[in-house]
Amino acid sequence: MKSHSVRPMYVEFIPKTLEYGVLYISKKFRTASHLCCCGCGTKIVTPLRETEYALAEHAGLVSLTPSIGNWNDPCQSHYWIKDNRVVWAGPMTKAEIRQGRAYDDALKSAYFGKVAWPWWQQAWGWLKRFLDKFFR
Repeated sequence: MKSHSVRPMYVEFIPKTLEYGVLYISKKFRTASHLCCCGCGTKIVTPLRETEYALAEHAGLVSLTPSIGNWNDPCQSHYWIKDNRVVWAGPMTKAEIRQGRAYDDALKSAYFGKVAWPWWQQAWGWLKRFLDKFFR
């Protein structure tokens, strides 16, 4: 049975057994987990990281972005969690799924490419750009 809402529960550790309709949120480990909202019982893990999922909280309501697409699971569910509500989205074609994954991979590569630079390389790049402007 499809769920139309979730109840946020803040925990330190995600429990081994999850309750249907509960979004478990561990701020310490930057993770949220729940059972698939279609009712199939698949455990969904959403890492809360700059390159994965974002959790927004307001007045006891939570939202996760981007959408949750269970493309590796038989149910192929696709939905958003917005203000504790489950907003069902339409299915995606295999081409759309590949395109979305490629886009996610590109964002992660760009993010980690910047983060991976040692501090001295970042400082040298800044200094070089500054001097190039000054001596032109």
